[in-house]
Amino acid sequence: MFFQETGKFYIRIEERFESSHYLYKYFPDGSDEPIHGHSFKVEVYLSGQKNIGEDGISFDFLTSKRKLKELVAELDHILINDHADFKKTNPTSENMARWFYYGLKDSVAEAKGKVDRIVIHEGPENLAYFEPFERP
Repeated sequence: MFFQETGKFYIRIEERFESSHYLYKYFPDGSDEPIHGHSFKVEVYLSGQKNIGEDGISFDFLTSKRKLKELVAELDHILINDHADFKKTNPTSENMARWFYYGLKDSVAEAKGKVDRIVIHEGPENLAYFEPFERP
């Protein structure tokens, strides 16, 4: 029977947002990059502690989806550099991925899950992702 196959399950949730940013000290002379905008997509890969239950669910992602929407709302249609967390931190896709991880990790853990990967798409062709190291 198919349901006897073993393996690890992952859940993916995503949201999209439109924002602008610029990178600090981007050019060799130390000057900033010009302000520009992107259509961003954030993908979050989650897994549950139980892998899969008798109900066939590995991780109930509804709480995590709500939290992701809240975080996206903070960055949607703004200059990301103006957000308090990015005033002194370069708003790269890598740093945004870590920011989303930090914002999600506690609520996901409370729901008995784990954030395995955060992917930030800067438009349709470029992306960066963050995978947290396992802590002992």
